[in-house]
Amino acid sequence: MAISAPRRPGTPPTVPAWDTQPSRPRFQGLLCTIAALALLPAIATTIMRVFPPADDQTARLAAFIAYGLIGYLIALGCLLIVLVRARHRFAIAVIIIAVALLALCHLAWLGPLFVNDHRAASTPKFRLMSLNMYNGGADARKVAQRAERADIVILVEATPSALQDLKPFGWDERFPYSLGDPKDGFTNTAVYSRFPLRQSKLIDNTSFQQWETTVRVPDVGSIRLMAVHPCNPYCGGDRWSAEHQLLNEAISENLDRPLVVAGDFNAVDDHGPMQALRRLGLKSATDVAGAGWLPTYPADEPFPPLLPIDHVMINKELTATSVTSFAITGTDHRGLFATLAGAES
Repeated sequence: MAISAPRRPGTPPTVPAWDTQPSRPRFQGLLCTIAALALLPAIATTIMRVFPPADDQTARLAAFIAYGLIGYLIALGCLLIVLVRARHRFAIAVIIIAVALLALCHLAWLGPLFVNDHRAASTPKFRLMSLNMYNGGADARKVAQRAERADIVILVEATPSALQDLKPFGWDERFPYSLGDPKDGFTNTAVYSRFPLRQSKLIDNTSFQQWETTVRVPDVGSIRLMAVHPCNPYCGGDRWSAEHQLLNEAISENLDRPLVVAGDFNAVDDHGPMQALRRLGLKSATDVAGAGWLPTYPADEPFPPLLPIDHVMINKELTATSVTSFAITGTDHRGLFATLAGAES
């Protein structure tokens, strides 16, 4: 093999051949691939947030809209590394700006949950507890313990035996007024209250029973209460969308008074039906109180709950001072405990 002679002092350096390819930083292609793979589902979540799906299958995917932010952050991290190491940066910078703007949209949708609305209370407080009992599987003793501080309790996916199991813990003494209790004619949604209930009726044509009633809360006044449990997107036949529409219509008829709508909505804040409720003037108590991200389902897996599908919604005539979630053995949902009051006008 021939060995080239060393360059003499003063001799100009050899010019690279015209077809010599400059070396690229390592892993640029891999970083771009990771960014692209993260962006595909993230962009899909943004589209579903702007154009909410009504069909069951897409609605299941839309339950994860909030997690699109993770995809955008991964993509931004990879693209920023690519930008720092790149020779030609304009196109990458444009892409980064676009991705950052989309990430900001998701932050704007999530951010209000962490910011207290400072909606001042004008009345004494009352406390509401809501829990999906997973076909009556929730531990009765734990449910009764949690309810000791509540004034109103909503239990969905209840069974006669599960409700009977609450009785030995002083349940009827604590809550003398009820709807859906076995003694009243059982339904799979029950409402218990320390205060009188009147003008009560079931919402028709839904898979699970849902109640409308009026609670006379001392020093607060009459509050219209709706205990809800529309069908989930796995019910089939587009019942999820149809039953949310029925619920929306029922809520629209009760907006002229203080209103609480609570239970298992089988929908996250980003779903179309929940956006529709906000347009009607309802707001999540979690949002009003600035309680943060409170996923409630699934609560019976090795990993933490992922989806906030249980809600306490209120109109502008009420405020929320705190909202917390809690775990109960035997159910696949975390419960919600909200402290509410009349709001200053």
